[in-house]
Amino acid sequence: MPMRPTARPGGRRWVAAALIVVVLLAGGGGSYAFMAAVDQIQQRFAGRLMDQNADSISQAVADEAYRYDDTLTDLAASVGAQSNLTRDDFAAVTTGLTRQRVPDTSNAASQPNPKRLPGVSGVAFVVPAGPGEIPAVQARWRDRGVPDLRLTAVGDRPEHMFVVLSRTLDGTVATLGRDLSQAPEALEALNLARSTRLVAASRTYVLLKDRTRPVAERQLSFTLTAPVYAGVGTPDAGLFRGWVLMGMRGGNFINEVLQTHAGDSVKIALDDVSGAVPKAVTVTTNQAQAGAEALERVRTVLIGQRTWRLRIQPTKLLLNKTDRNLPKVAGCAGLLLTMLVALLVDARRRALIRVDRTTAALRLDIEQRKAAEARLRQSEHELRLVALHDPMTGLANRTLFYERLEHAMTTHNRAGGTLAVLFIDLDGFKKINDELGHRAGDTVLVQTAERLRQCARDSDTVARFGGDEFAILTELLAAPEDIEIIADRVVRAMQAPFDIGGQPAVISCSVGVALHREGDVLADDLLHSADEAMYAAKATGKDRYTLALSP
Repeated sequence: MPMRPTARPGGRRWVAAALIVVVLLAGGGGSYAFMAAVDQIQQRFAGRLMDQNADSISQAVADEAYRYDDTLTDLAASVGAQSNLTRDDFAAVTTGLTRQRVPDTSNAASQPNPKRLPGVSGVAFVVPAGPGEIPAVQARWRDRGVPDLRLTAVGDRPEHMFVVLSRTLDGTVATLGRDLSQAPEALEALNLARSTRLVAASRTYVLLKDRTRPVAERQLSFTLTAPVYAGVGTPDAGLFRGWVLMGMRGGNFINEVLQTHAGDSVKIALDDVSGAVPKAVTVTTNQAQAGAEALERVRTVLIGQRTWRLRIQPTKLLLNKTDRNLPKVAGCAGLLLTMLVALLVDARRRALIRVDRTTAALRLDIEQRKAAEARLRQSEHELRLVALHDPMTGLANRTLFYERLEHAMTTHNRAGGTLAVLFIDLDGFKKINDELGHRAGDTVLVQTAERLRQCARDSDTVARFGGDEFAILTELLAAPEDIEIIADRVVRAMQAPFDIGGQPAVISCSVGVALHREGDVLADDLLHSADEAMYAAKATGKDRYTLALSP
């Protein structure tokens, strides 16, 4: 009987060796792909951390800007209320200002309430004087408590701006009598504040009092200026008196304001981008992580009618929170697992081939189904975003706003909370469309949306209803009076000039506010009340807000 040929052992060994090589190559490739996928997940997580930090920092700057604006406006009103302002009067109205952290005095009713102003070098009262008026102005302020005052005019100008009263917050000695008109940046801000009757920020420059310091100790700084008009009941009521000026050192501002919000997790650069060419102001001392440029975040804020840019980069401390070694660990684990599988290939080769064929087909079918479901969910999500958001500004549209309002009213009725609706209509928007074109109008609408986002809280809903109509839904108000703070902030935010291709455009807004505490009130009724209040604001002069009666 003939012998059946047997398989050569050497051939089987070569086949097994070839399979082991294939497994190693496939496993290595899979491990690399898995490591890359983990790295992408880490990058997305780091990106979310950066977004959170950037939003928190930009909101902190916006809050501080409004606080400085309010402080300067209050100081200007206090100075203007004095019939015969003296050095002692100025010291009294500025006595609560400080750069230091404010201690908790909530249990001491008799304690003063100091106001912390991070980065501020000092505050001053500045008055204008023509060349022929200088002796009389000098004599007047010597009689008001500044006996050693000497006004020193610099240059041949039709008008000079002299510091006659000052309070320093940085430990330096105040120099009175200095002519600020010699600094073009300060002169520009003073004239802008006087012409607009609003707080104005200067371009960055080295403060006059810092120019005697060593070069290494000088900082790029800027000033915030508020015009002072005589108050009601004074002999010169309504007349322009001068300016209250606040010096801000850029480096101190960044480190004292923003470092408390970001710590050592990020590096922050502050740029003035109001001019044709952006100008760097200052950078924190933190070192950005090399190779992390893709994680940089940029935010813009409005301070004193000027636009400022924040460039935020991660440091090694922030990236360590994402466990940057995890992709390497995952890759090593994958390679180790591949080697273990390769050791078992020869013994289970035939069975695994059949199982792998069946499993591969099943896995492909499952993956195709998952991919189809994922594409369907993504399409549904994108369609919902398009359906519920304004395509120009990215704000919620009328439909999404109405849904959130109905849900908020139901929730607040059960919990007994307070919410409010602000209905906002731009004053003078049609004139911009008619004179500058619809593209300019679109630019104003986009900038308006950004300003409203900065005025609102993170939990609020900002929406565009169409045209130049906007709305804000505020929930969980601590007190009904809080809505007036937000409404006033919205009115003042719209007063600053809009930048339309380098050309300023000035408009205002009328705001109607409807407050809802509890009860069976429909969303339509609350919106109608806010709309009627907005028309009442327009009817009484525009550029203001009006509170509606409870619907």
